[in-house]
Amino acid sequence: MSLVRYLTHRLVLLSLLVSLGIAGLLARNLWVVHENALASAELASRNLSHTLAVGLQWVLAEVDHDILQVRNVLQHRDQKTWDMHAVLALSGSELLVLDEYGDGVRDMVSGKSTQPLGQRDFFQALRQAPQAGVAAVAIGSPQALLENGPQVLPIARAWYDKNGHFAGAVVASLPIARLEQWLSGMEMGAGSAVNIIRRDGQVLLRFPQTDALLRSLAGSANFQRYIAQPVGVFVAPSVRDGITRIHSFEHVAQMPLLVNVVQAKTTVLHSWYRTAWSLGSFSVLLVLGNLGLALLFTRELERRRRAQQALRTEKNRMQHMALHDALTGLPNRLLLKDRMEQAIAAAQRDGGTVGLLYLDLDGFKQVNDRWGHEAGDCVLLHIAQQLQQVARGTDTVCRLGGDEFVLLLPECTLVDVQQIATRVLAACAVPCWWHGVDLQQVYSISGGVCMFPEHGTNFSDLLRHADSALYQAKEAGRGQVVYYQAAVSP
Repeated sequence: MSLVRYLTHRLVLLSLLVSLGIAGLLARNLWVVHENALASAELASRNLSHTLAVGLQWVLAEVDHDILQVRNVLQHRDQKTWDMHAVLALSGSELLVLDEYGDGVRDMVSGKSTQPLGQRDFFQALRQAPQAGVAAVAIGSPQALLENGPQVLPIARAWYDKNGHFAGAVVASLPIARLEQWLSGMEMGAGSAVNIIRRDGQVLLRFPQTDALLRSLAGSANFQRYIAQPVGVFVAPSVRDGITRIHSFEHVAQMPLLVNVVQAKTTVLHSWYRTAWSLGSFSVLLVLGNLGLALLFTRELERRRRAQQALRTEKNRMQHMALHDALTGLPNRLLLKDRMEQAIAAAQRDGGTVGLLYLDLDGFKQVNDRWGHEAGDCVLLHIAQQLQQVARGTDTVCRLGGDEFVLLLPECTLVDVQQIATRVLAACAVPCWWHGVDLQQVYSISGGVCMFPEHGTNFSDLLRHADSALYQAKEAGRGQVVYYQAAVSP
């Protein structure tokens, strides 16, 4: 390789490495900034969910305090002499007292009658509590407790008679409008929301509100992560629309609720995306510029490489033509001589023998005279194919020219040669069809065999003796193989 080509390769490689290195550094820095921005967003989301969970717990604790006061009076009163209005005076909240059927409900401040609530979700949850005296709070889905009343979150506790039997429920209400007003001061960006979720998976409130119905998340992968631990944050697609969001959550203390803050990842990382686009575009242009320069160099190098490859291919083709027959593709006399010398050298080293089978077609001239040289070529190709099928993997099938063929048989005893000769005669008796005519009816094949080292120790002697044996075969009647006998003169 010349100095110019050497330097060209190095400059191309250097330009590629520099551009890829710069692109790699930019990509790494972008990734670090991305991870830092995402971590900051996760921390902010987790802090927000904590603040909301604590705030909601304070609101609910205030309401629950009133419920507990009334419930304690109901459970410790004199059953015969208790005064409902005396109970009412204990709290300024709008409380409802339900009997064990959810009937006979009274608004404890206004005295207005309400519709029966025995089938509401919160009442059924209290009624089906596993044992009397359970102190858990039940929170219902958004509903109206009073006829034509506003949407509220029912908050209830069960109360029990002196025998510990379920006697009904004390119910307070938290207006949905109050919660929405509380949450309205937050601005989290597009695709973000605050969810108040009951621990059975039912979404009780979503802010900001959407037209979609509030549904249960029970069984979803995200909800399983919500309930697996009291507080956490993770990034995952949302159940509702599949958009990837940051999910932070925290359970509300002493209440069957959790607060969930979801923020769209694209919203949180909007600034990062703009930076990434700018730097990414610069990196792409830089890499493309260097690649374009490298392409100009490599095209020239490729052109030269192809020219050299074409030269080598032509050289190999010429070498193949010099060593092989043009018609059949079999090795010619020159290649046969080389392989025979190698076989003789190996036999001398190992004390082995080498067989040589010289073949010639009988009646081949009649084929050419009667049907033309194309028919003759067909016969030669047919014989070459048949001989290759008979030959072993270590044997060499050669065409010396005209209608003469030679089989070089390394590591072959006289018995092996006899078996191969028999197969050769059978293979060459296979019909050779030419335009519906079996040319094999016109020609046959004869052969002569000699062995190294018995009949000669070099290429010329062995080929001459095999040719002599072939002559004897033709004199003896053709269509047969004769083994060389030194006493017989050619």
